Amino acid sequence: MKVMDLFSLKDEVAIVTGGHAWLGYDMACALAEAGCSIIITSRELSRAGEAAAKIAREYAVDSLGLEMDQRSHEQVKQMAEKAYNWKGHVDILINNAGGGSGKSEGNLFKRSPQDIADLIGTNLVGSLFCCREVGRFMLEKGSGKIINIVALLIVPLL
Repeated sequence: MKVMDLFSLKDEVAIVTGGHAWLGYDMACALAEAGCSIIITSRELSRAGEAAAKIAREYAVDSLGLEMDQRSHEQVKQMAEKAYNWKGHVDILINNAGGGSGKSEGNLFKRSPQDIADLIGTNLVGSLFCCREVGRFMLEKGSGKIINIVALLIVPLL
């Protein structure tokens, strides 16, 4: 048996939220290299589609790009249903989507209240929505893996 056989994810399906760039894209590529079918989400369908197509070409795996703003429970629910219907199962969810910090300063006392709400909505509430809706399918199957990557806020007080 080869080492890569031990890490094979052939026939598994992974969702990587915010997987169109940076760390999310790198994680999606690692899963694809192990043979996993990949679903990329982004707030912009074009970005999700471009990243999914690039992964499909580079790693010869099935991929799908889906639009989703995870602050919207309805959009998360729709994404989870589309993801499940694509292959009939979802095995891995990586909650990586982030942002929402807006353009205001990082200083908590100068940050706009809306930017704070968007940050929490995207990074915390949105991740919980994804766990809930994708986790339902994993619970039905009796297996699944969820990895949450959440970075909220570093507050410089001085």
